Amino acid sequence: MSGSQIIGRPTAEALTREVVRTPAMLAASIVVAIGIVAASAYGLLATDPYRSLPDATVLAARGQDVGSLIVAGLLVALARPSQLAPTRFLAWLGLLAYVVYSYAIYLTGVPMNRVFLVYVVIESVAGAALLVGLWRLTTMVWPEVVSTRLRRSTGWTFVVVAVLFAGLWLSTLLPVALTGSVPDPEGVGGAPYPVFVLDLVVVLPAVAAVGVLLLRGRRLGPPLSVVTLIKILTLFATLWAGPAYALATDGPVHLGPDAAPSLVLLLACAWLLTAWWRRLAIETTEKEGTR
Repeated sequence: MSGSQIIGRPTAEALTREVVRTPAMLAASIVVAIGIVAASAYGLLATDPYRSLPDATVLAARGQDVGSLIVAGLLVALARPSQLAPTRFLAWLGLLAYVVYSYAIYLTGVPMNRVFLVYVVIESVAGAALLVGLWRLTTMVWPEVVSTRLRRSTGWTFVVVAVLFAGLWLSTLLPVALTGSVPDPEGVGGAPYPVFVLDLVVVLPAVAAVGVLLLRGRRLGPPLSVVTLIKILTLFATLWAGPAYALATDGPVHLGPDAAPSLVLLLACAWLLTAWWRRLAIETTEKEGTR
C-alpha cells in the first residue's frame, strides 16, 4: 500500500480547500478502529489483561481503553466524507498521533497478553497513515495566520511544556544515573519505563520543534500545532479518565508527579485548540473567497 493510496496525491484543487479521501484512507481508519475495539474490549472485560502491573496503572490503562473506544469512532467518522475540510484532516492526524503514542506504550510497557498482535496491527497501520498524512500536510498551502499573539503564545507553551516534562523525567532518571538507585516508575521486569523513552526521544523534541516553528513564523507551524494540541488533549483526557472514575466511586487514587502539570496542560490545550480551530477555519474561508 503506497503513501499516495492512503491519503491521495496532492493536486492544485486539493490544496487548502479540501483533502481528497481515498478508499485506502478510510480502510486504514476502519482497520485501526476495529483493532482498538478488540484491544479495548479485552482490556475492559478480560479477567487479568494487565497482569503484574500496579493497581493504579491498571486503572489508568482501563480508563485509556474507554477513551480509545471514543477515538476509534471519531477516526472513522472523520474519514467518511469523500472530501475533508483542512481542519477535519488535522483532527484525523491528531487522533492518529494519539493512537500511535498510546499503543507504542501498550507494545513496550504491558506484559505480553492475548491481544499483543492486535497492538502490532494498530501501531503499524496507524503509524503508516500518520507518516503519510504528515507528508501530505507539508504539500498543502496553508493560510498566513495573522494573529501574532496566538502564534507566539502557543509556541512558547510548547517550548515550556517540552522543558517542563523533560525536567520531570530527568529528576527521576538523573539520580538513577548518579547513585544507581531504582527508578520510580520503571518498566515491566526492570525495563525502561516506556513513557520516558517515547517522551525524551520522540515526543518532547517534536513538541519543542513545533513551538520553534510557530515562534519563527513558519508556514507549517499552525497546522502542526493543531495536530499536536489534539494529540496532547486526547492523551491527557484519557489518562485522567481513570482517576476521575476512582474519585467518583471513592476508590484509591494515585497521582504521579506529572498530575498537576498534566491537568493545567489539559485546560490550556483545550483553550488553544479552540482558538486555532476558529482561526484556521476563518482564514481558510477568507482565502477561498479571494480566489
